[in-house]
Amino acid sequence: MGEEVKEKKPNKYVEGFKGFCRFLYNPDDHTVFGRGGASWAKILVFYFFFYSCLAAFFAVCLIVMLQTLDPDVPTVVGRTNKPMVAIPETAIYKMNFKDADGWEKYKKALNKVQERYTSDEQTGGDGFFQWNMENLNSCHDPSIATQGTNGATAVGCFYFGLNRIYGWNGISDDTKEMTFGCEYVKGKTGSGNLAPSGFVMEVSDVSKAMTSYYPWESLEKNGLQPIAAAHITIDKAAADQMGDDEREIYVECKAYVRDIDSTDKTTWKVLEDSRPASFEIIY
Repeated sequence: MGEEVKEKKPNKYVEGFKGFCRFLYNPDDHTVFGRGGASWAKILVFYFFFYSCLAAFFAVCLIVMLQTLDPDVPTVVGRTNKPMVAIPETAIYKMNFKDADGWEKYKKALNKVQERYTSDEQTGGDGFFQWNMENLNSCHDPSIATQGTNGATAVGCFYFGLNRIYGWNGISDDTKEMTFGCEYVKGKTGSGNLAPSGFVMEVSDVSKAMTSYYPWESLEKNGLQPIAAAHITIDKAAADQMGDDEREIYVECKAYVRDIDSTDKTTWKVLEDSRPASFEIIY
């Protein structure tokens, strides 16, 4: 008897690859992905009209929904919006008298705020907040900020205001008004100097501007929100006597409700649900 011849089994991976290549393009019947030219033409025409109709349907829905929105009145008001003391320019939050680059960024941020509040859009309406000496004291001119390199004093300003919330007014009756106040705090490290030597801080009073401004409805009607300024003057001779552990200086500014024209800060109450702004001074 002759030797038994074993049939060689094809390699399944090779056959699988050949089948895949044949699926990509079949030279026998000239198909790509299993479809001939006529089949591809039909399916492309179908999906062209299908997605065109889908896009048109979405566009119509979007236009209809946008017609239900008022450009001045938000649909949802008061669920999550809370009053917050802040300023959009983040570089203002750190007043660095030691670093020239940091000081330059800080000065540019002060100028940007001034540019926003002195634009044509902001100065044209009744009741709009006015950038002037009355509302900001000496800080109405950002150029007063100086590191005091060749002088006896160093000067800086912090700007801050409340965020805009449609229809919101922080006062409950005509005998009250809102204002701002700042104080030295322990800050994020817990070791901030609460009475830094040579430092004098004065906060501008914008209570009258805030009373005439709120409740806010729109930028077109009310303009930008009132902001206050904390004017920091540093007697360098006194400040230089502070030790290294006394040079961590943090300032916290809050919104308050008080009796009209009240200067007794012990009677001021922090604006309900409001969040303060925290600033840092590096000297």
